[in-house]
Amino acid sequence: MNFFRHMFDEPKRLLPVIPLALSFYVIFSTFSRPGITADGQTYLQIARNLHFGIGLGWQSLWVPPLHSILVALVGWVPGVPDLLMSSAIVGAVTGILLTAAVWLLASEFFGRSVALGASTIAALYPHFLWISKAPEAECTYTALLVCSLWLFCVALRKQAPGMLILSGIAFSLTYMSRSEGFLIMLFVVAAALLSEWRRGIQGKMVRFTAILLLAFLLTSLPYLLFLRKHYGGWVISPKSTYVLIWMKSRIYHDNDLGEVGNEELWGLTDSGKLKWQVPSGFGDVASYLMSHPAKSAQVYLANLLREVPGRIPNNSGMEQYPQIFPVILALAAVFASFRSWGDRSCRNKAVFLSPFLILIVLPVFTEGWWKYLVPYAPLLIILGCAGIAFATESLFKQFSQATRRTISLAVMLILALYFRLTAFPVHLFPSQEKSVVPAPQPSAEIMARRSYAADADKAGRWIAQTLGPGHNYMVPWSKLIYPLNGLWTAMPVAEYPRLHAYAERQGAEYFLVEMDGSVPVKQIEETPPGLKYVTMYRAPQSGYTVAVYRFVPL
Repeated sequence: MNFFRHMFDEPKRLLPVIPLALSFYVIFSTFSRPGITADGQTYLQIARNLHFGIGLGWQSLWVPPLHSILVALVGWVPGVPDLLMSSAIVGAVTGILLTAAVWLLASEFFGRSVALGASTIAALYPHFLWISKAPEAECTYTALLVCSLWLFCVALRKQAPGMLILSGIAFSLTYMSRSEGFLIMLFVVAAALLSEWRRGIQGKMVRFTAILLLAFLLTSLPYLLFLRKHYGGWVISPKSTYVLIWMKSRIYHDNDLGEVGNEELWGLTDSGKLKWQVPSGFGDVASYLMSHPAKSAQVYLANLLREVPGRIPNNSGMEQYPQIFPVILALAAVFASFRSWGDRSCRNKAVFLSPFLILIVLPVFTEGWWKYLVPYAPLLIILGCAGIAFATESLFKQFSQATRRTISLAVMLILALYFRLTAFPVHLFPSQEKSVVPAPQPSAEIMARRSYAADADKAGRWIAQTLGPGHNYMVPWSKLIYPLNGLWTAMPVAEYPRLHAYAERQGAEYFLVEMDGSVPVKQIEETPPGLKYVTMYRAPQSGYTVAVYRFVPL
């Protein structure tokens, strides 16, 4: 009884409940089974591999496995119908965790008022809501990134080795959500080292860094050993070769082959591996960039400008959304960066701002897509809210401190509603059904994608029902993969004998071919040696067809 009386005597203790309750309401009031995305297939397939007992599978050479492991764990809970619903649960939980992490990090640097404003914005922020409903790792990575930074900052303030161990574990989990988490850890640790080096206490920071890195390596060791087993050496980023080949085609337009039919990506090496599975490093990237330095500089600068607030492209279904880095928050963040952050201001700024160094690296590989930038939006939101608080203190000096805090908090809450309403003009609360503003009509391209996704889902489910679950299918990267409810062998770009040999090595049972309705049935049923026609699915309206063949010995 005394505990509750003491708690309610200090209402400030209840402040974190407000954004957490708001986040819980917004996420779960629209909770539903998500749709399949292109990258989501890969994460879900890793979870399915675990459910079928074959381990992580080759897909974990493509993306780190932590998010998929979480999905697989939730998928084992009784009552969870499938991995897509499991993914929705993981996304919802990490979405709420992200709101909590924003509160913790903001209060660590700027106090409760900024923490309340920043976490409220995070709870309503449209891009965070989007990633919490997608079957991909962005929400898991973003939440863990903010948690890692908070733990590291608390460890520095308290000079606590135990907190450093927790920080190293958190950075490891961040890295195992997305590979660039390793870079973020290096930026943060380097910033702390450099800022403390100036104060002449580098010895203690070196010891602290050793503790953190040891915790990171021990936690990451199972995944690092998995990579070493495949590559025959220590590898940090397994996707480095894939990214290098992808950026040659999509960013630098050296061949414009895209992904699925790109022989440089999906071709086979002499040893029988997919070409993107051959590891490369920083030297390979540097060598490629220096092969045409003028073009590389031009592309880099163009991509860098696409990271500037107001110019960031919103794609992948986000065309109607506001900017991931709002200009008003960016301006407030710049203002906050030039103000004092109290004791140890230099170190605090160095550590907090260091993750933004990734924005200097990303233009080498990407065109500023919002999905690559969303993990760093929480830091911008916190810093922007701090800038609003600093500006209010400067503009309203004649008012009391409590009044200034109220004004700054009101501005933050207005921004939270603004971001929410500009992304979802239909209604403020998801429970309302009718729209006062008509939703924009999707483009013909989006309609075609939706039609294909629906057809592929029906085809995959029909094949899984016809053949049964658990079979190993060779199929290109497509929307067919998840509904097949089996194992996935990638289809290499190679002549047929090598393709057949690769299928045998991977244990593939069936070969699936997608086509339109113009192909005659007789032609579909004719097969080369090593394949036997089994069945086909044909969509009644669109004619979309999937032919199913069984691999037989040559």
